[in-house]
Amino acid sequence: MSILIIIVFFVLIYVLKSISTGTGNLNQSATFALGFLLITAFLFGKITKKLKLPMITGFMVMGIICGPYFLKLINLNEVKSLQLLDGLALSLIALTAGGELRLAILKEKRKTIILIILFQALFLLCGFLIFCFFARDFLTFLPIDKLSYVFAFGLLFGVLSIATSPSTTIAIITETRAKGPLTDLVLSITVFKDVIVIVLFAFSFSFSKFLIVAKSNFSFSILLNLLKEMSGSIITGVLMGLIIIFYLKFIKKEITIFILSIAFFTYELSSHFEFHPLLICMIAGFLTENFSSEGEKLIHIIEKSSLPIYVIFFAISGASLNLEILKSTWIIALSMVTMRAILKFLGTYLGAKLSKEEVNIKRLSWMGFISQAGVALGLAIIIEKSFPVWGPQFKTLAIAVIAINQIIGPIMFQRIIFKAEEAGKKEI
Repeated sequence: MSILIIIVFFVLIYVLKSISTGTGNLNQSATFALGFLLITAFLFGKITKKLKLPMITGFMVMGIICGPYFLKLINLNEVKSLQLLDGLALSLIALTAGGELRLAILKEKRKTIILIILFQALFLLCGFLIFCFFARDFLTFLPIDKLSYVFAFGLLFGVLSIATSPSTTIAIITETRAKGPLTDLVLSITVFKDVIVIVLFAFSFSFSKFLIVAKSNFSFSILLNLLKEMSGSIITGVLMGLIIIFYLKFIKKEITIFILSIAFFTYELSSHFEFHPLLICMIAGFLTENFSSEGEKLIHIIEKSSLPIYVIFFAISGASLNLEILKSTWIIALSMVTMRAILKFLGTYLGAKLSKEEVNIKRLSWMGFISQAGVALGLAIIIEKSFPVWGPQFKTLAIAVIAINQIIGPIMFQRIIFKAEEAGKKEI
């Protein structure tokens, strides 16, 4: 039934666009594009869910199909108009990630968590820096005579590669009703790693911006800049967390509108002061979860209200994927996916071995860290907007890598849950 409805909408929008050619009214209507994408992307997401794939994969695929580089049912101007929702979606993703980070879960396996994250990060950062240096001739959108561009590209891609999708991880665990040492460890590392990724991104982003935009030699001013941006982000995150806790505890009116408003306001405010919006929102979510009794309420409100925003966010991310650029980079994208998987395995195995974990965790748990979505995609969007020379190409390549990982990741994670015999052990 969903497929039939999608086909009907495809025919309808094609006829309407054909009739309106020359008037410019319908073709320039972001509102029309918004409604069309909401319906078709949501329905296609339900189809992918039935195929045991995440719904966001369906949202992105539908965005690609409808976008200006494939069927052209949505034009480039409409895509750019709807990107206004990016800030709101990114803030909600970061708030959720912070709210899923629970101190109690981290204490028991802190040594294993720290070592696995440490070695994954080291392998991936070094690996992608080396890869981009030797593959710079294939990265045709980068000025190969300027190693600062190559260094910034490799550093930022390495940071993105560390991230794993908490939402996908939680969805697979819920679907399989999994519970056990491997499942709990993968979930804890996945959520905690988002904090590390955002902090690493804050430093690497500022450093890359200094190298490329400032076009000057390194000096202590960059350290002062980093200190200002990081401290400002942390202070703003704490203030935002306290405001959320106070509102949820004492005011309790129109909570959905309040959460959506403060998320959007925080993103715009942080952009003005050059703070890091994802770090701010993650700190706010973390404080609300661990230092108040309102954490569960916060996550519930976000989950209840965020679906339409996520549908548009991921669909527009797919629609903005430049397929022309992708034609010349698909080999690199596949190479990056393969290399990321190998480096994840090496980092996970070494960290688990040094912390003397059981065989299943040493050999299998790396497959739980393949999926990518929200945070990685959000960081790619920030890079696109901040580095106009190569940011769009960076985002296109990143989305290609994320899309592949988001298809194979859930399948691999589900497989190790069954192999470790942890499926079906969680009570409903």
